[in-house]
Parts: sequence; C-alpha cells; structure tokens
Amino acid sequence: MRRAPRTRPGTRLLAPALALALGLLAGACSNDEAPEEAPSLGEPSAAPTLEIEPVTRLGQVTGQLARKDAKAVEERVSRIAVRWLTDAYVGGSYPRDAFDNSFAGFSRGARSAARADLKVMSNADIGRRVEAITPTRMDVEVDLLAVDKHPIGSTARVQTTFKADGHKKGRYRVSGRLLLTKDDGRWTVFAYHVSKGGR
Repeated sequence: MRRAPRTRPGTRLLAPALALALGLLAGACSNDEAPEEAPSLGEPSAAPTLEIEPVTRLGQVTGQLARKDAKAVEERVSRIAVRWLTDAYVGGSYPRDAFDNSFAGFSRGARSAARADLKVMSNADIGRRVEAITPTRMDVEVDLLAVDKHPIGSTARVQTTFKADGHKKGRYRVSGRLLLTKDDGRWTVFAYHVSKGGR
C-alpha cells in the first residue's frame, strides 16, 4: 500500500486576539477573518457507539478554570471529536461514498473547507474500494484556554488508527488537531490541522 500522507492546515474563521491566544496554546495558524455562523449541524449530544472504547482525557489548561468546569468542557469537546472520527472514518457500512455529513459540530466555514478536503478529512479516497473498516485506536486529548475563569478556546488533539479490508486493504492513521471556540453558547470547530496516511 502506497503511503500518501497529506495535511490541511486550518487557516480561517478567527479574530486576531483569540487567534493569537489559541496559537500560543496549540501552535495553530489563523488569519483575521471573523467567525462564521454556527452550522445547522450543532454540537453532538452523544458520541456514537464504537467497536473500541475511545480514550479521552483533559490535557493542558491555560488560565484559571475550576476542575469540574474543565472536565465538563473536555467531555463536550471530546464528543465532537469522537463523532467526527466515527462519521468520517471508522463508522458506517462499507463500501460507501457519502461523507459530506461527517462534520457535526463544525462551523459553516470549517465544514465547507473539510468537504473540499474530503480525501484527508474522511475516507472518501478509499470508501468505495474497501469492504470493512475495523478501528484499532482512538485517542482525544483536550487542551483548554480560560480567561477570567471562563473557557474561551479549546484544542482537541486527535489520533485514530484502523484496518481496511478490500481492494484498499491496509492500516491507516489519522492525526492532528481540531480548534474550537464557543459560538452562540456551543463549542464549534472553526479550524483544523489534520494528516492521514496509509500503508
């Protein structure tokens, strides 16, 4: 299997002051565009059932934030990340070619960018040529940024690995970061830095 990792940096949808703060937290790239509207696909209420148990945990908290509040945010952000990894890569029936609706919890702009980058942000590149996907690992670590004891930004560091059976048989790995902020009271992905490779 040819290894073909690709990377798409998230580079939009954030005002300068918050971009700088989150850049310090996550090493993210951003520009000075204002946030877009939240999508109709809102924050997932629950993560889908998986053949494996996702490992989710709270990472670095920058600024003062009560432990219980930090944990509550981590759980919400982790649900969004797990939902995306499941819908885009390891969930559903294969063969399949429909991945456009894999981005619940993404802002309208981030969702549009992800749909333009489906070969990295989903299994659109192999979906028609595999018979089954078996997840082997899913990790999510959530870093938080707080100001005045209120969370204003989050970075979900994600990694998932899976085996594919069929014409595109092999082992694949997806890793990277989702950058989130609150939009109208909901945690929303506004940018991403993700790579995908297979062998």
